[in-house]
Amino acid sequence: MNDSSVHAFSQERKRLNDLVMEYANRDTKRFWSLDSQMYQPGALDATTKELLGLVSSLVLRCDDCIRYHVERVFQLGVAGESFVETMNIGLLVGGSIVIPHFRRAIDTWENLVRYRPMQWEAPQILSLVDQVVVGNAPAGKLLLQVCEVLRRMVGYYDWVGFYIVSEKEQRTLELGPFVGKPTEHVKISFGEGICGQAAEQQATFIVQDVSKETNYLSCSADVRSEILAPVFFQEQLVGELDIDSHSLEPFGDKDQKLLEAVAQRTAFLLATP
Repeated sequence: MNDSSVHAFSQERKRLNDLVMEYANRDTKRFWSLDSQMYQPGALDATTKELLGLVSSLVLRCDDCIRYHVERVFQLGVAGESFVETMNIGLLVGGSIVIPHFRRAIDTWENLVRYRPMQWEAPQILSLVDQVVVGNAPAGKLLLQVCEVLRRMVGYYDWVGFYIVSEKEQRTLELGPFVGKPTEHVKISFGEGICGQAAEQQATFIVQDVSKETNYLSCSADVRSEILAPVFFQEQLVGELDIDSHSLEPFGDKDQKLLEAVAQRTAFLLATP
């Protein structure tokens, strides 16, 4: 399997759904609508519901269903460890007969990880973020899921994380949830590096080539560009959304608008004690 086959599956599923709707009567449409509504956030968040759907599909040995739910939980930012634990529950309940389907599910996941898209649409990503932030999990876990969504949906977002304004130390940012390689910069003073400058000026910063910056804190030799969006809650700076890329000059107005919109949607989580 490769990226084209994952995309082809999604496109074929959409084509067949559209075809069904051309023939569908009222009862068919009601069932289709029920299927969509069932996975909307309720007492359970959308991610939990999709993971339940994945386990059920694995036990029932429905490859189309499995691939659909694998792609959905990937888009919702489920971490690889959580995905494997979920699959193991399905393996336990279904027994060894589900092993061939287990293999194909892992293959689908691996290709989703490997072929992260370079082209993306903001409404799709923001819709996924909206589904995450209404979850019942602790704020830190929800912020981590948002990071996962951004990293997986945009191919050149190689490190995604939140820095949070410290409640204990004045004019200091503390590293919050992130995905990507660990960084030694767990505390950053206002004005220090790109993060500190963005906090000082309370403005979005885009650096297309970090090698040209004199006031820059290097997280990794692989990082070549960076973008930061401040996060405000009730007009007060509460943190920043930080993106590192291994590509030169990847960021544009589209990225800025996306990240500022994500910052608005996650502000209340950064302000949660």
